[in-house]
Parts: sequence; structure tokens; C-alpha cells
Amino acid sequence: MRAKSDYAPFSVYIRGNLLVVQRPVDLGKPAEGRGVRTLCTVDLRRQPTFFLSDAGVMCCDKLGNVFTVESSANGGNDQLLAALSEAQLKQAENWRTRWGGRLVISAGLLIVGLMLGVSLVHSSKEGPLELEPGPEVSLAPAQQVVPLTLPPHATKAERLEVPVPVQQTRAPAPEDGWALPASVRSTLPQKLQSAADRQLFTVNYSSGHDRTLYVFADPNCPNCRHLEPALVAAAQMANVVVFPVAVIGREKSIAAITPVLCLPPAQRPAAWQALFTVGTDGLQLGKAAAVDKKADSACDVAEKALGVNEVAYQAYRIPGTPWVIADDGRYVPQAVLRDPAQLSQFLSEKETPDAATH
Repeated sequence: MRAKSDYAPFSVYIRGNLLVVQRPVDLGKPAEGRGVRTLCTVDLRRQPTFFLSDAGVMCCDKLGNVFTVESSANGGNDQLLAALSEAQLKQAENWRTRWGGRLVISAGLLIVGLMLGVSLVHSSKEGPLELEPGPEVSLAPAQQVVPLTLPPHATKAERLEVPVPVQQTRAPAPEDGWALPASVRSTLPQKLQSAADRQLFTVNYSSGHDRTLYVFADPNCPNCRHLEPALVAAAQMANVVVFPVAVIGREKSIAAITPVLCLPPAQRPAAWQALFTVGTDGLQLGKAAAVDKKADSACDVAEKALGVNEVAYQAYRIPGTPWVIADDGRYVPQAVLRDPAQLSQFLSEKETPDAATH
């Protein structure tokens, strides 16, 4: 349906969801007469509104986009706005008429349906519809019934039994909340050690111990801040290797971690620990005053290394930070890390890879 409004020298019509504004123009030669110039087309689904301003007739849609439809003198702006208003009013009236007719038809069908339902209920109360019985005719061949018997040599124990479906039990959730399968956990420490040996992705607190603890931590993680003193103490008993991630602080953590990984491996622990110290600017520790191209290259590598840590964090299904993994694949609870006696006992009970998979 099309709604049209003519306020010379403007013509506005609506077809579907499109509003079109046109005005007649001279073609330049008397013999050619007058033509039509389209000023704009507007999608009505964007709920446009039109208004007057010093610049002319303006249009603003629901997204906040504003543009000038036309700017003319001698009352032309008023005529255009009137044409736009009338076209929109006609379109609204057409919609009301169309939907009103549909509602009337729907109501009529509903009434007819209710009347038929009442009639059927009434007829059922008077008695069921009876049909005269006729001869039964079957087109299907007669079925031969064969009794099910056991072979002469079969015993009662050999009777056919219907298997009972066995409901599969869901694997219990791990006690530590880490959904990584045990078979993957047993190989994870070797992968973490290989990554740490490259000295690109980690901050190494200590070395030379028999056991190693791998830590995923975010400098903007409150729990990481609280656990930091315990990790420093644990570095006296085991190798503590930190894989920085930015899962909590996002951009803020990226800005803090990247300069730390830019530093030489020996300078990273002090810079990393300073991030958890109130009033200390850990990002400035170990940084030279002058920045050369080599330093820029190192920082570029550091950004990529942090990205690799983020991928590993997701791939290994780490539930959160801080998350500490022993070199036998076991999760180390924070309560154990805070108690030197419990940690010593934990480290003395190294789990073998075979035991981890059973």
C-alpha cells in the first residue's frame, strides 16, 4: 500500500518501508517541460523524525544520524514538513485500517469456531451416531501364528534374554575444580618446563631445587597479591616459575606485564614482585633510560609471549588465578602454599605419571 502527499512543490510517498521525497524541477528547455528530482529516501524502520531548523528541514533517526532533507526559502521548508507529516499520517491510517480488518476477520472466525464447538457438544449429549453393522471384509492375508518353542537340546538357562540398557554415569567433577583430564595433566608439566627453558614466557623466582611449581598469575588479581608472599617463601623450597596472564586486568595487566617480560630473565623477578608492592613502580625496575631498537624488538617479543600465555591458560582450562601446578601435574591449594609444613609434605609426595592417569 502506498501513502502519498502533495504539497507543491514537494511530493512525498511511502512504499513499504521506504519514504521518498521528490520535487519538480525544470529540465532547462521549454520543450522538455518539467522533471522530478528525488531529494532523499528514508528507511522507516529506523524511525525517522523530521523537524525545522535554521539549516532547513532536518531528519534524525533512532541511531542519532542527522541530515538535511532540503533547505529552501519562501515557505518551502514549511510545505515540505507538511507533506512529510501528511504522508506519515496516511501511512498510519492505512496500517490501522489493514490491521482492523484482519482483527474483524479473526474475531469472526473465532466466533464461528466456538459455535461449531458448542453444536458438537450438544449433539454428543443427545446420543452417539450409530451406523448399521455390515460385513467385515479384510484385504490382508490371514496371518499364521507360529508358537515360539525352544530347540529340543536347549535348556531353560539358554532362553533369550532382553538386555537391560545401562545408563552411562557422568564422570564426577574433580575435587580441585580443574576440568583438565588426568591424562593431559600428566604431560602438562613437561610442556610447561619446555616453555620455561626458552626464557621468553616466564618469571623465574628460583632454580636448583628438586621440585618445581608453575604459577599462572595476573598482577591485577587480588588473590594473586595476597598469595605473593607465600610464593616468595615457597621459592626457598622449590623452583617457582610464573607464567603471567592478563585475564583479570585485561588492558591494564597487559600494560604492566609487557615491560616485565621485556627485561632480561635475571631482572624480571624484582620487577614482577614490585607490581604487588604498594607504592613501588615495578614497571621502571631494570629499564634503561634510553630505548634502542633492540629494546623495542624485545618488547615486541614480550607482547607475543604474553599472548602465548593467554592461549595456554585457555587451552589448559585453568579455572582462575592464581593457579599453581606442581611438576607432577597436581594442583597445589593456596592453603598448602601458605603453610611451609604442608608444602614440604606435599613436595615429598611426588605423584608418578602412571598414578596420575588412574
